[in-house]
Amino acid sequence: MYLYINTTERDSFTIALVDGGGVARAKTVTSERKHSEKLLASITQLLKQAKSSLSDIRGIAAAKGPGSFVSLRIGISTANALAYALNVPVISVTKEKGIDEVAALFKRRSPFTKIITPEYGREPDIVMKKRG
Repeated sequence: MYLYINTTERDSFTIALVDGGGVARAKTVTSERKHSEKLLASITQLLKQAKSSLSDIRGIAAAKGPGSFVSLRIGISTANALAYALNVPVISVTKEKGIDEVAALFKRRSPFTKIITPEYGREPDIVMKKRG
């Protein structure tokens, strides 16, 4: 089973468990810019609903963008950290192809990279606060 993470949107994210036959279970969570607070808890809940655990995950795929700067960093960082901790491969997928190709990509791709990086699609929109 593979874990799919898509945090390209600011106010919601999608996670899914994918097996050889396609999407086994998926969930979209409204997070109102609270991805960092809700993502891991949502993954745990999804695994419990599927009667699975982290040890059942054989690879992690994350949508690399384009998307929100902070949202992408949260999803990509989570995917990289989980892949490292579980000692499983991690791959990036485009938002457009995403979930439909996850299982096939893991079967085709070799060798896997150690980490994945986001692709924002534009320069980050970061504004420094004025000190006053």
